[in-house]
Amino acid sequence: MLRTLHYIFLIPYWIWLIIVFMAFLVSSTVLSILLRILLGHKAHNPTMAIYKFWSAFFFIAAGIRIRIKNRDTLFQNLPCIAVCNHGSNLDMFLGAYAMPTSIKPLAKIQLKKMPLLGYLFTTVCVMVDRSSRESRERSSRAMLETLQEGKSIFIFPEGTRNKGAKPINEFYDGAFRFGIESGFPIVAMCTIGARSVTPSSGYSVRPGTISIHFLGPYPTQGLTKEDLPALKSRIYQDMYAEIKTHDPMFQSAE
Repeated sequence: MLRTLHYIFLIPYWIWLIIVFMAFLVSSTVLSILLRILLGHKAHNPTMAIYKFWSAFFFIAAGIRIRIKNRDTLFQNLPCIAVCNHGSNLDMFLGAYAMPTSIKPLAKIQLKKMPLLGYLFTTVCVMVDRSSRESRERSSRAMLETLQEGKSIFIFPEGTRNKGAKPINEFYDGAFRFGIESGFPIVAMCTIGARSVTPSSGYSVRPGTISIHFLGPYPTQGLTKEDLPALKSRIYQDMYAEIKTHDPMFQSAE
């Protein structure tokens, strides 16, 4: 009975968030189109600023408090390759909120199929088809050009959302191989509490607190492909420990 009443009281809250999200989709689509027409390839940072504004507004509207720890670790090492755990549908909003406007996320090409939201991803992301070697090589070239232009790269090394009982899933090699090949430092972003606010298996949102902890930097200059397993393992273990220590959901995880 109490559970039913709880969900009934949440219905107006969810309707309000749907309205906010639709306002974000429509206004951001219109503004991003105008910016691309007016500014061309220079539209990236202003477009990211729009997404950053809407991310902040969404969290305020949802009653979600964001706490950030060690943000200087990020801003003192730009441009960089930022790697983040992925356990919630809010993670892209969290990335936009915490990261500078001069950042390009790496996103899977399947996201382009989502109405309006798919278009918004294409305006600021490097899109990749993981099943295509040609696409992966093309995205690597695009990411290197992005770093050389002074922009950073944002990657989820788990590849997809973590829906399991562990703080993070095993990492793919890609982000760390690219870090070694490019020579740019890696900074880790740990989102803590996001799965309590929005479960990884759904889209429901509830008020709460999400913490973002930055770790690193992890230098890559002078490393070779033989150093890749150690680099990946070090960052994985650091992120695993940070999330397990601070997120009540995982404090009993092995």
